[in-house]
Amino acid sequence: MSRRALWFLPALFVGCVVEVGPPTPLPAGDLDVFAASVQPVLAVRCGDPTCHGRVDRPLEIYSAGRHRSDPTRVFLEEALTADELADNARNVAAFTLDVASAEECAVLRKPLALAAGGMWHGGGEIFPSRDDREYRAVLAWLTALQVPE
Repeated sequence: MSRRALWFLPALFVGCVVEVGPPTPLPAGDLDVFAASVQPVLAVRCGDPTCHGRVDRPLEIYSAGRHRSDPTRVFLEEALTADELADNARNVAAFTLDVASAEECAVLRKPLALAAGGMWHGGGEIFPSRDDREYRAVLAWLTALQVPE
């Protein structure tokens, strides 16, 4: 391609403006309920560094003694900070944006047993059925989410 042709290339894109609407607000839920009923499930079942206790996973989970926002706190068995807990709640809630119901979100379907309607999950089947107590705790919190106006 000649230099003259390269000069005109940016001119082709001058009129190309992509309009982006406002960001979709993340659903928000009761953090006290999350801390009491969902975080314990995530910490034990998902927060291992080989699973979701890593920054490179689509669902990043902070948990005591494992993955922390402050790397110097990783191996300390201390409570999560308010920001870490809120990040976990937001990360989980984000999975409900593109589904019709909480039961369809990947946070519940991937760890659910295949025989119960789950999806393949690298960590295996975590919830044996939709009646599993931990599954029901996560579902209840997700179902109660509200989208801020």
